[in-house]
Amino acid sequence: MVQNEELRQAFAQRLKAALKNVGQDSWGAGVYLRDVAGVSDKAASKWLNGETMPGRANMLTIAHHLGVRVEWLQYGEGSPSSKDVKDNNVITADFAGRSRLKDGEISIPQYNIRGAMGHGQVPADYIETVRHLTLHESHLIGRGISFSKVDNLAVITGWGQSMEGTINDGDPVIIDRGVDAFVGDGVYVFTWDNLLYIKRLQKHSPTQFDMISDNEKHKDQIISVSDVRIHGRVLLVWNAKKL
Repeated sequence: MVQNEELRQAFAQRLKAALKNVGQDSWGAGVYLRDVAGVSDKAASKWLNGETMPGRANMLTIAHHLGVRVEWLQYGEGSPSSKDVKDNNVITADFAGRSRLKDGEISIPQYNIRGAMGHGQVPADYIETVRHLTLHESHLIGRGISFSKVDNLAVITGWGQSMEGTINDGDPVIIDRGVDAFVGDGVYVFTWDNLLYIKRLQKHSPTQFDMISDNEKHKDQIISVSDVRIHGRVLLVWNAKKL
C-alpha cells in the first residue's frame, strides 16, 4: 500500500539523518544498527532501505543510542533531540498505580500506540504501557457507558484529522478491548490492509463495511468484512465525549 511505503521511507530518511548526526556514515550504518539492536545484517539493511520498520523494542533501543526522541524517529513528530523532551501527559487525570486505588476507582492502562484517523498507522510489534488513568467507575456509568469488564479497558491516542469533530488529533480515547467483533454501528479500533485505524464502521452488506470519516473533507470507503480485524470499540473520548 502506498501509505505504508511512504511511512517506511520517511522513517528510513530520519534514521539515516540521526546516524549521520552521531558520525555513522552510510558504510558503517548497517553494522552499527546490527550491533545496537542485536539483529541480522539483513534486518538492519531493510530498515535503512525503508523496506521494514523496527518493532517497538528495537525502535526504543535505536532512539536511545542515537540520542533522539522515539516519537520523532518513528513518526516524525516534534523535535529530534531527546534533550528537548518535556513531560507530555495527554490526559488531565490522576495517573496512579493500581496499588493506590480507592473504593470505586478503576485503573485503565494507557498504551503507546496510536490509532490513525486518516491513512492508517503501522501497528507496533511491541506495545508498552506508559501510564495508568485512574477514575471513578461511576464517571463512566453515569454517562451511560457499558463495557465488557474493567480489565478490557485501555487508553490509546487518536491521530489524524478524518474523525475531527468527534475525535481530534491527539485526543486520548478509552476503548473496550473485549469487543473484537462488529456489534453494531459505532467507532472501532481495527486493522485493515495491515494498518491500524480508528474509524466509524457501519454494515454496508453481509460482506462489506462502510468505513466512515466524521470529517466531511475525508471520503468514506467500502471495505471487505473479511479484511478487517477488530481490536476494540471506542467508548469515550477524553474530553469526555461518549461514543
